Amino acid sequence: MIQILDSTLREGEQTPGVTFNIEEKLKIANFLDDFGIDIIEAGHPRVSKDIFKAVKEISNQGFNAEILAHCRAINEDIDTARSCVVDWVGIFFCVSNKRLENQFRSNLEKAIDLVTKSIEYAKSHGLKVRYTPEDAVRTEYSSLLKISKASIKAGADRISIADTVGAMTPKKIYDLFKKLKSDLNAKFNVHCHNDLGLATANSLAAYEAGATTIDVSVNGLGERVGIAPLSEICVALHCAYDIKNRWKLDMLPQISQYVSHASGINIPQNFPIVGDNAFYHNAGLHVAAVLNDPSFYEIIPAEIVGKKRNFVLDKMAGINTIKHKLKEMNIETDDFNISKLMNYVKSKEKGQVSDYEIISLLNESEINTVAYQ
Repeated sequence: MIQILDSTLREGEQTPGVTFNIEEKLKIANFLDDFGIDIIEAGHPRVSKDIFKAVKEISNQGFNAEILAHCRAINEDIDTARSCVVDWVGIFFCVSNKRLENQFRSNLEKAIDLVTKSIEYAKSHGLKVRYTPEDAVRTEYSSLLKISKASIKAGADRISIADTVGAMTPKKIYDLFKKLKSDLNAKFNVHCHNDLGLATANSLAAYEAGATTIDVSVNGLGERVGIAPLSEICVALHCAYDIKNRWKLDMLPQISQYVSHASGINIPQNFPIVGDNAFYHNAGLHVAAVLNDPSFYEIIPAEIVGKKRNFVLDKMAGINTIKHKLKEMNIETDDFNISKLMNYVKSKEKGQVSDYEIISLLNESEINTVAYQ
């Protein structure tokens, strides 16, 4: 069974310019728990006093979701997480040769000793442990395998494979997970960044190859251009993989809008699932088909994800769009005036035709408007 870990409160707050206050974090966490998230990554409690307070308060809400705190591979971070009464610690440490040599002035054996001791320490205090070899996909495979084996032996419950800079493609990450699954007896998370716009595709490819937990954030918030969005991953799993879960997909627009407001990051109109245009239909032939059966141009019904189907009236529109629009407005007229309205719509070079324009045109023609509300 696939699990979803939401990192809006940790990774999301690493979005340039984004901070959430404690009240906003609690509301986001409540949304996520109600939606059906399995694990909420609440933050790195050693970063600041307010993050510590937020992680602790979230941990004490009695959520169905488990709570994870981000930690470096040092006991002080783990002790801080323990004092927040979290379920999990997410310990991270990069073991690529370049980082070990140039940043940490260390080597693989010292790194393994550091990581395994921190895992053992966390496990001795009753915590579940996710170990992340940061930038795992660009780490030398032999090093990745060696530290992963040592981490599992030390008691790590999961290994999180992080595409930290968004460097992977679906085929490459699929092959990596297949190899890891054959070489390691472990459960794997996948954490994909979106620098090449492939975070969702890479996460799903990793799932196909054996990952059992996918990291997401609301609206894809995160470092630089973020990670895989909650809405894309859950809806893709639901409709493309037929995954049955307890997710309340109709909450997605509400969650996305709230996080957009709290973060100050607008949702693009063409953003999948939760963007304004997600269930808007424009071209005349498309509209005619959708009015007959929405599945002709929708992979998932708008209602399932809490959205409403809409039709755009502009120069791309056909006669069916106009008739549907008039019906929505409770306006009755004859074919002559429908044709006149069609000519007006087709002659408008830019933008949509508004309700006001329709009414004005019909009034000019003294068309009988039976009822307009």
